[in-house]
Formats: sequence, C-alpha cells, structure tokens
Amino acid sequence: MKDFVYVVCPGVEQYSFSAYHPLRPERVTLSQELARMLGVLRDEDIVEATPASPDLVAEVHSPRYVQVVQALSEGKHVPGYHAFGFASGDNPPFRGMFEASLAVVGASAAAAQAVMDGARVAVNLAGGLHHARYEEAAGFCIFNDPAVAIHVLKQKYRRIVYLDIDVHHGDGVQWLYYRDPQVLTISIHESGRFLFPGTGHPDEIGEGEGRGTSANIALGRYTDDEIWWWAFRQVVPALFRRFQPEVVVLQMGADPHYTDPLAHVSLTTQGWLRAVQWVAEQGIPIVATGGGGYSLTAVARMWTLALATLKGVSVPDQIPPQFALYDEVQTLRDPELPALPERLREAAMQFTEQSVSELKYHLRPYVDWGDAREEDEKAGSKHSGDSANQ
Repeated sequence: MKDFVYVVCPGVEQYSFSAYHPLRPERVTLSQELARMLGVLRDEDIVEATPASPDLVAEVHSPRYVQVVQALSEGKHVPGYHAFGFASGDNPPFRGMFEASLAVVGASAAAAQAVMDGARVAVNLAGGLHHARYEEAAGFCIFNDPAVAIHVLKQKYRRIVYLDIDVHHGDGVQWLYYRDPQVLTISIHESGRFLFPGTGHPDEIGEGEGRGTSANIALGRYTDDEIWWWAFRQVVPALFRRFQPEVVVLQMGADPHYTDPLAHVSLTTQGWLRAVQWVAEQGIPIVATGGGGYSLTAVARMWTLALATLKGVSVPDQIPPQFALYDEVQTLRDPELPALPERLREAAMQFTEQSVSELKYHLRPYVDWGDAREEDEKAGSKHSGDSANQ
C-alpha cells in the first residue's frame, strides 16, 4: 500500500445543488489543479474509488432516509420531504443527488480502507460533509461521509479521533457518535451563538458510555491566528494524550479563512495550517477530508498546503502564473494579516478564553488539564505567540 493516497471517485463533481449555490465543485478541482502544478499531487498518488453502496450508507443513516434521498434524486414526489431537510435553500433536492452523494461517501470509505490496509495518509477533498444527520440533510450535506469513514474504521480500530477544523461545528458526526466510547469527536469552530448550526457548546460532552468523548472549542467572532492556535493547544493535545487514538479522521474545512463569506473567523492560510501540521506530527494514521470553504482563492491554497503537509513534501510559496486564479492571488501563504480593530480582537479573546474554561470544567472528570498548561508554555504566551507569517 502507498504511504500517501489521494482518493477520487467518478461522480463527485455532480454534487452541486445549483450554479449559484456556495458549495461549488470548483473548490475541489481548483485545489487539485494547483496541487498538481506545484508537484504536490502526482498521478501515482491517485486511487480511484467506486461509489458507496446504499447498504453501507444505511448502516449510518436510517434506511428510510436513504430511500427518501433516492426518490427525490429521481424526481419523485415524497410526501413530507421537507422533514428530511430538503425544504431550505441550503439543501434543495436535485436530480442525481443520490448517485453524487454515494460517490462522495465511496471516496471517504475508500480512504478509510486504504489506511486500514497500511497507508499513512488517505485524502478525499470532496468529502467532509459533516452536517448530515441520521435522518436529515443539513448545511449542504446529504450523507455524512466522515461518519461513514469512522464506521468503516471501527472494523479495525478501537480508539478513533474525529478532529474537525471547519469554521462550523461538526454536529452531524458528533450526534451520530455521541454515545460511542470508541470515538472522540473534537470540533474547533465559531460559536453556535453566532453561526450555523447553532450547536457545539462547551457542555456538549457526550452521553451514556460516550460521556467525556465529545469536545467543542467554541470561538468568538473575529478570532485570529494567535487566539485560534492558543485555544487549539489548550485543548487538543491533552485530549489526544488522554484518549490515545489509533487513527485520526481529520475534517479540513477551509472556511475559517478571513476572506470566507459565510463566517466571521479571521485566520490566514498558514495559521489554519498549524493544526494540520500538528496532526501530521503525531505519527498516527490519518483519513483526511475536505469540508467547508467558500472563498475559492483561499480554499485552493489551504488545501494545497494541507496536501503538502500531510504528504510530507516541501512546496514553493509562489503560485504559477498559469493557475486559473493567479490574477487574484499569487502566493500560497497570506503575505499580510487581516486588519482587525483591537476591540474586536479583545472581544474574541475574552469569549474564547471563557469558552475554553467552560469546556475544561465540563470535561474535568475525564481529562487531566495539567498537560494543557505545559502545552501553553511550549506555545508561548497567548498574547505574544508565534507570528502567522513565520
């Protein structure tokens, strides 16, 4: 088995609600194009998957929901279809959505299988549809491919971490594994007080046997690189040490970028990349997916940087002039930090500090937070940490 695998599946490009919908297939194709131009992605890295079977999807979602998606995809009338999440502008039903969704899930399931077969890293950038629930589409997501990947991984692994760095809470994955002690879900996101889906609060820590295996780092609006990295280091390393994962599913939503039109977090490409680098350094097998991200110039650069980091190869910062978006952006890393009024930054810091404090309080029976103090010392002061431009 190859060390690094990039999974594709025919049909994923058909996952498109409309020409005007924010979730555009170009997000993936432009990222692949840029990664190829820079020598990060090569033909020998690519593995072609087949679409997932409806039976596999029905092991994570309800069989009734799978049937509803298929019927709507064929243009059939389904009484009460709005109750399954297809009434809003976020998730308008479209012809062929069943097959396109199975293709996305198939690629993530194949990535999980590749890791089980010995790959160090397997990636499906078309995946990361983390909002889909047991019996409901939500937030542009029809079937929850990260949840299916976790389901596949459970055939081999007993301790799985799902780490979600999308700007939106990874609610679908959390709820699907909320009572499962084998799966630790961690999400670092803009607080649900300000942003869809309105969940992901510090007191959501799991239920039953899964209590203590859900962690949510809820961020204030206008959180910048320094605040975000401080919050990450305060929580994530201690959780990894406590849980001792055998494999990681990493959802790499690129929408925390400061140019993203659907959120209010203010990260740079290189600030966000720190989390990907940290995961890569843990020496644990990784199944990585894409996720959100609605600024095409940001997404293509961030995912190219992420692929290079996960693969362990260096990449030049300069973007080739032949790249389709070259007129808009010329470097992978942001040359300047976003300009933020100090009052907004201070408010973001105060909110995030309080959120992290609440999270630690709720998880105190399950985690030794003394480790977090050590991590903070290594990372430096939260107010004078690493420069995002280093």
